[in-house]
Amino acid sequence: MKLNALLKTLGFLALAATPVVAGTSAPAKNPKNPYIAPPVNDDLGITASLGYDTNYVWRGLNFGQHWVRAGLNGSLLLVGGAAEDGAGSTSLLWDAQYGSLAGDQDHFMPGGAGNASYQRVQLGAALSHDFGPASLSLGYRYYRNMGVLSTLGGMNDGQEVSLGAATALGPINLSSSANYDFVNDYWYVDLSASSTITLTDAISVVPYATIGYGHNMNWQFARNTGVTSTWGRNNTSNFTAITTGIQVPIKLNSRATLTPYIAVNIPMSGVQNLPLNGSPDNACSTVLYGGVTLSVRF
Repeated sequence: MKLNALLKTLGFLALAATPVVAGTSAPAKNPKNPYIAPPVNDDLGITASLGYDTNYVWRGLNFGQHWVRAGLNGSLLLVGGAAEDGAGSTSLLWDAQYGSLAGDQDHFMPGGAGNASYQRVQLGAALSHDFGPASLSLGYRYYRNMGVLSTLGGMNDGQEVSLGAATALGPINLSSSANYDFVNDYWYVDLSASSTITLTDAISVVPYATIGYGHNMNWQFARNTGVTSTWGRNNTSNFTAITTGIQVPIKLNSRATLTPYIAVNIPMSGVQNLPLNGSPDNACSTVLYGGVTLSVRF
């Protein structure tokens, strides 16, 4: 009797506990509609890069051979655009760059000696607004010139304000900028065109061309050094150079891209007339050069 009473009691307790246990158990998974966690957006909007150029060509002037560089750049969205393509958005663009002539092989020493060191730091920021058909930017850039070339050439640091514009005409991307260096008192304006040709999901080909135009140009050299004395302070304006080439961006994975390139810089009268004829590969000659950049997005 006692055993039967005990069994009945245990059965009653189990029956009473059943609704509580069922109420706290996890619902069965639906194999037809499995739960998928939303992706975590861990992109900081920052890109780090390392690069090498056989020649450092800046605004049509060939500073020297074997340029090694590193940089950081990013974009911070300030105002989101209402359109699906981002039109109406405003962003803060920034970058920091450092470069150095490896082996001190410059193109400015008398007689083509090519033994002056040179390093440059650039810090820039710009506000960019996307209007849909085109985007406009207003920016500031600081240049810090260092090394023997900077000292002997009497180079000044530079500070520029710039106005930029970019648009697309079918497959052709166009961009232009007007830059005024208020420390060295010169203007530089450029116009660039490029197009992206997709070969595979990972490889593209980007042909491009740029033409530059200067007013009272001195490339941040002191005007009494003779390097840029032909421009003087007499409102001289002229075309500097045409640079054209091909980039080949290669996506290594979702974040890393390797971009080799080859280009030719063709000086125009504004550079050809500079008093820099010390060697066959001097700063004023046409040069075929190339390089590679590894960039990683975080």
